[in-house]
Amino acid sequence: MIDANAFDPPTAKPGEEAPKSGNPCRPARPVVQMLYVRYLASRPVEEIQCVAQTRRRQRCTAVLLIPDSPVGNWRMVPATVDAAQLALPAAVMAMYDLTGLPYSEQLRWRAQRCLRHAVTPSAPDMAVTDWEPFNPLLHQEHIHSRLPRHIRRPGLAERDGRHPGREIPLVPGTDAPKHRNR
Repeated sequence: MIDANAFDPPTAKPGEEAPKSGNPCRPARPVVQMLYVRYLASRPVEEIQCVAQTRRRQRCTAVLLIPDSPVGNWRMVPATVDAAQLALPAAVMAMYDLTGLPYSEQLRWRAQRCLRHAVTPSAPDMAVTDWEPFNPLLHQEHIHSRLPRHIRRPGLAERDGRHPGREIPLVPGTDAPKHRNR
């Protein structure tokens, strides 16, 4: 199986900790809430790609989070199994919340379509959407107990005259962005 590349052996030895990848505060698979349902994304929010097919019969390379579109908010919420059930004991998680956006924008995110393909419903999907229904009992390894250190807010960065799409550091202990003195 190793020769056929069907099995990747673990890089860490049994007594060692596995190496961590990237920024530990940026979830590789974030929990996203839209249309009042929580989903587990397959990749970071900034990298979620459109699933529509282009005219050249390729998958669209556009991402959903772009400078001109409304953005969601990172929030700390209890890790509940279902709305009618109690939260897990002492489990609070970071979640990218889209419920404050207009209904049409939430539908665009759920269909995983960029702005260009959201207005073209006749364009076929090249891939299945990457949303997986989130269950905190099954996805405990994806529960993050702190907010990302840097939040990408394209509209805010553009409005302040900074480079569009630049990450904005948060004030420690809050979820408010730092602003430079003018």
